[in-house]
Amino acid sequence: MFIQSIIGDVLFNLIIDRILGHGPGGGEGNLAAHSGGSCQASISFDNGETWKVLHSFQGGCPRDVQLGSNMAGKNQTFLFQIPEQTRAGNALFSWSWVAVTGNRNEYFQNCASVRIDGPGASTLDDFPDMFVGDMSLTGHIGPGECRSTAGFSLEYPNSGRALTVTAVGRISFKKPTNGKCFAKASIESSTPVVPLSTSTTADNNNSVVQTETINSASTTAFIELSSTTLILPDSVPPQCISYTTITDKTRHVSHPHYIWCDNAVFKSEPMWVRFSGAAGTRLTSGPMEPFHCGTQGTGWYKGTYPTSIGGTASGTVCYSWPRNSCQWSNKISITNCNGYYVFALPAPPACFLRYCTV
Repeated sequence: MFIQSIIGDVLFNLIIDRILGHGPGGGEGNLAAHSGGSCQASISFDNGETWKVLHSFQGGCPRDVQLGSNMAGKNQTFLFQIPEQTRAGNALFSWSWVAVTGNRNEYFQNCASVRIDGPGASTLDDFPDMFVGDMSLTGHIGPGECRSTAGFSLEYPNSGRALTVTAVGRISFKKPTNGKCFAKASIESSTPVVPLSTSTTADNNNSVVQTETINSASTTAFIELSSTTLILPDSVPPQCISYTTITDKTRHVSHPHYIWCDNAVFKSEPMWVRFSGAAGTRLTSGPMEPFHCGTQGTGWYKGTYPTSIGGTASGTVCYSWPRNSCQWSNKISITNCNGYYVFALPAPPACFLRYCTV
């Protein structure tokens, strides 16, 4: 499924299809990116009266946008799943966006009419409601309610069952102000949830709305902002879909030392992350000198990377110190996601230690 849509000033190319790569590329999606932001993929079975969240992308949407920049990077694919139990028949799909910078009285959303084929019968009533804010709705959202904060990526108050968090340098996360931050006809979720042939018409905003067919059984959906990434959805484990992206250039081995410590980023329980952009794509391998990549004790990977798609390997990260290339260490896991790797990383054993990348 291919939807070309102008939301605000940004051109989004959206692809929802079981077959990755179906549908055209192109459409840079890189003008007026407003320092990035947060996005949600949602669905409605009552003609837009209520919306249920399928996946939240918190931060880095669109990707590779720095604070104060209106230019987004290329090769941006956002992946989410249509639950197998989703009711067959007609529905509305929504892609909504809350930007980091710009007018705080603007909430960006566009929709597509879709038809879902499959055995499911659920309207996903137990899923959380889509975030609605940065606007006033008479009798529902008052002045100052449900407002994001300029300069921050929106932290969704109820992100849903599937959440991808992307950390971007100099852009922190912040929850909206209080209020009934959901569609007016919705009943607020009582329990937070943790985490083909085409007929085309144009609306008054020069957006394109398309009617498509989606097979809900084991369906993975792809939202693409510029071009196609070759990933086979059925061949990779869940951590290849839901992970935190780190693009911080200061952890690259080429960066000089400082006193950053990854205890501020990671916890005792390992977190799945993907390194991208200026951060590089992998942990550096082999002993390296201390006092690099924005820290004092430089973390390097002592082990092998998995070669099979979907495979996971375990190894050791050593932290270099003068006269000892493995003064401290901890265990990690790495999964091959068919074109990139994700890493299960715990907090380092001391400060100032940091995972270093290439």
